[in-house]
Amino acid sequence: MTRLGATIDHAGGRLSHEEIDFLNAAEARTACITARQSYGVEGITHLYRDLLQASDRMWKEVNAETGKKGPMQFATADVTVTGLTIDELRGALGPASLSRDYASLNPDHYFIEENGDGMHAMETFGMYGAPTEMHLIADPAMPVPVEPAAGYLVLTAGSTSLASDGTEINVLAFHQYKPLENGFAVKLGSLYPAATPQQIVEGHKIHMAIEFRSMCELAAGVDDGPRPASCSESA
Repeated sequence: MTRLGATIDHAGGRLSHEEIDFLNAAEARTACITARQSYGVEGITHLYRDLLQASDRMWKEVNAETGKKGPMQFATADVTVTGLTIDELRGALGPASLSRDYASLNPDHYFIEENGDGMHAMETFGMYGAPTEMHLIADPAMPVPVEPAAGYLVLTAGSTSLASDGTEINVLAFHQYKPLENGFAVKLGSLYPAATPQQIVEGHKIHMAIEFRSMCELAAGVDDGPRPASCSESA
């Protein structure tokens, strides 16, 4: 962000590159979240305007090769949650709270807001390349080329298009869950066109696990401290 001209403030002062490098983990997390939230939607999209255009070009090139025609790559992350139910998680993460806390859920998140029939969001896929500004539509009944795992129910499915011009980029979400005696298990999933860079597919497994763990901590009312709800992940 500093390379793009962003101001990074912490403890009442503006941080240089060198000062950022000397922050501890908690300080860096706070400064990073504050910086992404402080710009707002218009400010952050203007700051990243050239990189967003580069990301749009990448997704169009990916889809020009195969799109939905070829086999899709499927990234999954398995997470087990104890001390929290799926209904409690859903109840704590409405659109307003998700929008407010989106930047804190993952360092690759910038914003999310309600927009018509879906959500307007900006994030980096798989910690790779540039962020993508997009329109998301979630619908548990949305058809995806994956069968639910045995014993699991569909939590949600979703599709993605570019916010700039509405181009479908054929990146699909497919999340499943299974109630447990003291919590639940989830299979977080995302599907990509065959030509999608492998770094995105592999990296987004970690992205989904981090994001979901943060959601559970938020719903449980904890943050970087003792956790009444615990998560274990595998990607």
